[in-house]
Amino acid sequence: MEKKTLNDLFSKNLFQVPDYQRGYAWDKKQWNDFIQDIDALVNEEVKNHYAGTVVVYQEKSKPAKIYGIDRLETVDIVDGQQRLVTSCLYLSIIIRKLIEKGETAYEAKKSLFLFSETTCKLTLNNNANNYFYNLLNTGQSNTTPDTTHEKRLQSAYNYFKSHIEEKLADDTEGGVGYLRALYLAMTSKLVFTFYTIEEECEIGMTFELMNSRGKGLSVLELLKNYLMYWVSRNESDEVERASLTTIINNNWKDVYNNLGTCVGNEDQCLRTAWTLFCTHSPRNWIGYNGFKNDDCIPLKNFNIKSKEDTKKFIKDFSNNLGAISKHYAIITSPTSSNTISGDELIWLTKIHNTGNIANFLPLLVAARKHRESDKIIEENYISLLKALEIYAYRVFLYRGRRSDSGKSSFYRWGNEVLEKPQSLPGITESIHELTRYYASEDSFQSSNAQPSDWYGSRNRLKYTLYEYELHLLATEGQGKQPRLDWKDLKDSTIEHILPQNLMEGSHWKEVWKNPEDIKECLHDIGNLVLTKDNSKYSNFEFERKKGQPGQSPSYINSDIRQERKISQYDDWTRIEFDKRRNEIIQWINQRWKTKESPNVEDLIITDEDDVDGIETQVERIES
Repeated sequence: MEKKTLNDLFSKNLFQVPDYQRGYAWDKKQWNDFIQDIDALVNEEVKNHYAGTVVVYQEKSKPAKIYGIDRLETVDIVDGQQRLVTSCLYLSIIIRKLIEKGETAYEAKKSLFLFSETTCKLTLNNNANNYFYNLLNTGQSNTTPDTTHEKRLQSAYNYFKSHIEEKLADDTEGGVGYLRALYLAMTSKLVFTFYTIEEECEIGMTFELMNSRGKGLSVLELLKNYLMYWVSRNESDEVERASLTTIINNNWKDVYNNLGTCVGNEDQCLRTAWTLFCTHSPRNWIGYNGFKNDDCIPLKNFNIKSKEDTKKFIKDFSNNLGAISKHYAIITSPTSSNTISGDELIWLTKIHNTGNIANFLPLLVAARKHRESDKIIEENYISLLKALEIYAYRVFLYRGRRSDSGKSSFYRWGNEVLEKPQSLPGITESIHELTRYYASEDSFQSSNAQPSDWYGSRNRLKYTLYEYELHLLATEGQGKQPRLDWKDLKDSTIEHILPQNLMEGSHWKEVWKNPEDIKECLHDIGNLVLTKDNSKYSNFEFERKKGQPGQSPSYINSDIRQERKISQYDDWTRIEFDKRRNEIIQWINQRWKTKESPNVEDLIITDEDDVDGIETQVERIES
């Protein structure tokens, strides 16, 4: 163990981040802490600052690569990646600014800390190295950041650049002195504890030690290194130990690559895998620590689970986690290029738009895994997605149930589909039955029968109106794409046809004389329509809102189908309101109607599903 500065660290080695480690993960909080530490070091009276630990793994053969005119030994970063990547980004900006101000002697510092020709002193993983190199070399990339890792690198670079430029703007002496002091602080005042390990299996033990000391690691890092620790402790055969280590590392590489392409997170992905391969009961999830239990991956006590069974589980779980992460990434971030079919993209997108997908993840992952291998046919898979979308609408948006309602059932069904893909049609029927348990057909349709405050339930309103727009485009618009994107919907894109504020002497006052009618209808869906900007309509009379050909803004010239449809009315009175409302409600009742089947098995609702803590066997839900 040694104390080293950046000068010491970068003078002798080439660093690389192994593929099995997660990519760059620091965010604004860590960036801010970092620059505050560096700014404090600019003070000549401050001699140094302890910056943390850097642990590297170096093979016994001590492999080396050509770097410029030198041959440098290569080492894998076990711990310290985030600090070193951040240091390189910050140094690249400092050096570039110094050179721009005529300090050409700093050109030589590029090869010491950043790169020589096209080789970085620190090579990143997860296909982010080219992007990293471009930032270090020119301060910009020729490509748009695609992955989470690239986006974080770009954001970090922008954050540091803005900070330095603000400091330079306040410097009355041109900033060269500040930049020199900043460079000196970075390279010779930051002090790291540095040590090297030579046995790959020791990496797991190293992380266990760091974890026991309270070092913050992600759940995937913790699990990976616990598995490697288990291998080093319990596998004496060198060949088998190397094989297990390779299996773990290769699959973690896939996991990090997959998660880098989506908006999901490590905890949720790992929980999905736990649910499918360990236990489907939500109560049994206690995070990473659950894997360390004696009935899962025992470290020393093999009375419940033998060492051979544990080793087999480690192999199987590691291999499956790589596959799970692939489907998890696609489900959480579906695109036209990663989905199996257009219908899959459509219905996954709809489920996302409801705002409730977490409960469904184990079931979706299991079903998609078997759909990809053709163990589940397309029709049955899409029927599942449609059933889940109806459940999300009826239970969460319409009834306003807690977001975990039904979780136990969905987790159990995910496990069942994984084991028996042929069970999917029956499970889809059960989802419709569970929907009726929480929101029966009678209650759903009766609640829609009379006007109510839809405006007060924005999520339900936005989703319903957006789906109504898609319906109109499909039936009346020759299948055109909506001119208002889902991501652009906000309060200003919802228009009250009858305005909220009626001016004295207006035509509105003449045709809406009954205050009870106004109170009843104002915020109902019959009086609400999607628009691009409701402020442009203000409190206009209906005739002006409707407009004339060529007049803008107006309903008649709108490229939003439901807005244009309102222009068919000559006026907007209670009569027109009722007519439009009835059309929309009939569509709603049909659009989110559940499918009944006489063959559905008895439905079990446990207290994990039902927040009232009732355990009931429902033999038949009358709708």
